[in-house]
Amino acid sequence: MSESQFRSKIYWVTFCFSIFVIWVHSTNWELFLGQPGMETEAEAVRRVEYFFGERLGQMAVPGFFLVSAYLFYRNFTMDRLLSKWKSRIFSVALPYVLWNLLYYGGYVLGSRIPGLGTILNREPVPVDWKTVAEAAFFYRYNPVFWYLFQLILLILLAPVLYLLLKRNGTAALFLAFLAFSIFKGWRLGALNTDALFYYSFGAWAALHREKQGAFVERGWGREWILPGTVLTAWTLTVWWFSRSGSILYNNPFATVTFRLAMAAGTWALVSFLPLGEAREFMKHNFFLYAVHFAGVRFVNKAGAMLFSGSAAAAWLFFLLMPPAMIVVSRAGGWVLQKTVPGFYRILSGGR
Repeated sequence: MSESQFRSKIYWVTFCFSIFVIWVHSTNWELFLGQPGMETEAEAVRRVEYFFGERLGQMAVPGFFLVSAYLFYRNFTMDRLLSKWKSRIFSVALPYVLWNLLYYGGYVLGSRIPGLGTILNREPVPVDWKTVAEAAFFYRYNPVFWYLFQLILLILLAPVLYLLLKRNGTAALFLAFLAFSIFKGWRLGALNTDALFYYSFGAWAALHREKQGAFVERGWGREWILPGTVLTAWTLTVWWFSRSGSILYNNPFATVTFRLAMAAGTWALVSFLPLGEAREFMKHNFFLYAVHFAGVRFVNKAGAMLFSGSAAAAWLFFLLMPPAMIVVSRAGGWVLQKTVPGFYRILSGGR
């Protein structure tokens, strides 16, 4: 595919992942139906929300790791390391700190406003340097930015990952080590092992995109046969051994495999389908990711206060949350672009 087609596919797939991320955070059955006597209705709503938010939705962040790694290591050489790091300061690090501070400031104000504090369900948030630092650098009041925290750590590891993944032999050993670490539940300090696993797959595909990774930037064709067969066989094998009583039953490696397969499958589907050029509203997924969490929580909590005990309202709020947040995000982004374009560029990471 051409460069413009590739970029359009990136917008499409990250837009799909963004929709699933919104569903992950839109679960509301406890808010709407947590009262005694509503157990039957609550279970019916919970099943629907679990399917979209947990079964499907949890592939979204692994997908973001795959895409982020692929874009970072696409055409990468060690000579380009500093320029890559510099670009990520503006596209990842600065927005990370700024959004964390905005969320913190919002909670500081909101927790002190009568009525709004009840919806937020928070005591007055403290204002001191320690709390400010925790908010800015460790996403204390912006929990969805755990992903960006992990991404920053992974970006800093670029020289190490490049050396490990640029040759297929060391890449296979490294990925096998990560798989075994996930199976055993080993931790790597502040860095999540599964995040490193997903990211490393994306990085490997980018570093070998002229040969073994060529399938990534192809539409439907023979380049997909081998990787598709391997991934399908691997996923089915893991599924077989993850049944009750088997070695991978309730093991995190099975979960990681299924999420990786679904994320890769989403990219394959987007690559194969004649989707056309991505629309403008699909090109602001970082801003959507950043704003959706506050919007989802506020809308669900306010809705539960107005429609308490209504299963229909819970379903409706959940299913329509992605388009609602897309509209809110795009409207807010448009206003910022028109009024404070420089500020918006920082908030959106220059996207």
